[in-house]
Amino acid sequence: MARPTQGIKRLKFRGAHDAREGWVTLKGNQGTVYVEPSKSHFKVDTEMVLRESLETDSSELRKLSKGEILHGLEAPKEVRPDVKLGVRARSLEDGKAGWVCFSSGPSPPLRPWKPSYTCKAAVALTPTLAANDQGQQQAEPGNIFEVVEGPSVDNATGLRRIRCATATDGVVGWATLRSSDGVIFLEPVA
Repeated sequence: MARPTQGIKRLKFRGAHDAREGWVTLKGNQGTVYVEPSKSHFKVDTEMVLRESLETDSSELRKLSKGEILHGLEAPKEVRPDVKLGVRARSLEDGKAGWVCFSSGPSPPLRPWKPSYTCKAAVALTPTLAANDQGQQQAEPGNIFEVVEGPSVDNATGLRRIRCATATDGVVGWATLRSSDGVIFLEPVA
């Protein structure tokens, strides 16, 4: 059976510095408080690291052991980690699916795909995905295309291609986005 704590006037304590044990009066019979629970002391429950500053990547001062007592010099502060965004995606290159995780910031490593492209350099429009097919039409710089299918990778050449159509005359064909040496043929409309 648990005893009520209201009537307790003395408790046995162990010193944090020298580990000596003894009895301490908590509250005198005239109401004087000698000892009360601390709001600035902490006990280490699991091993952790004492760091030089609040940042999680700051230099390590030493390891703290389980059971160690710490005196808080300031009120606890919330440390928020970098915001991470995750997108479940499938690679067009090999079909593997998984998560892409990155920190939000001024220039994230992913951007939304755009279905409209502008022709930056003359490129052949072919009837099939294969880049080495004979093109019957030629896209000229300034043409604007809407994506009908893709982007897909031509396995024979490794080039990324889209099936596209023009809004004006409806020409449909496969076009290479970028050459193997980096020349941009089609670029997303901003």
